Amino acid sequence: MADARSAPTSPGPADLLRARLTSGRGRLAVIAATTCVWVMDLLLVHHLENRRLIDPALDGLVHRIDLTGTLAFIVITLCLTVSLFRGRTRELFRWALVYLLFSVVQVITNVLSMVASAGSHQGGGLGGLWDVAAVYVETVLVFMFVYIFLDVSTPGGAFVWPSRDGEVPPEPHLIDYLFISMNVNSTYGPTSEAVMSRPAKLVMSLQVLLAIVMLTVLIARTVSSTS
Repeated sequence: MADARSAPTSPGPADLLRARLTSGRGRLAVIAATTCVWVMDLLLVHHLENRRLIDPALDGLVHRIDLTGTLAFIVITLCLTVSLFRGRTRELFRWALVYLLFSVVQVITNVLSMVASAGSHQGGGLGGLWDVAAVYVETVLVFMFVYIFLDVSTPGGAFVWPSRDGEVPPEPHLIDYLFISMNVNSTYGPTSEAVMSRPAKLVMSLQVLLAIVMLTVLIARTVSSTS
């Protein structure tokens, strides 16, 4: 009888996703996702600056972080591309981690700028709340990519994906991570997927704190806009 410990184990959902993202067309999806996050933040910050919605006290800080993020995007995208097409998975994860850290810092900066401008808008109606909504959407998307990174870089996966009785857990999709991020941002808790990774739990805690701050800013700005 063969030793059960020597029997090969089937790859888990996160393993399947990692293999797809580091080969074939999946590599192009990684580059496209990196570009999407950067362009989204760049357009948002520039629009906020043009509309003078960022508090002057934070304008210099936001500009410096934006410039740093742009330089980081160029360097990291080149390094990601080289690592992807040379099959250097370890280097790929390192560069992806650095870039996502920059993206999270940019999100935090945008949220803080919303806090600083919470009481500076008087009247104008609810149409002036679009920037809060834009930062909210950016937060959901950035943390969605963070959860993808945590899942594919954690041995065994950062999440336990539910499945029907008797069926193998399916390979997670982009929508699954979007669902997790949206739920954390709106209900302040994990979804039906169990969180097994401690770093993922810390990231969720950070996202919950940012969501509470954004909700507070939304209420304050709503009162200011309708007064």
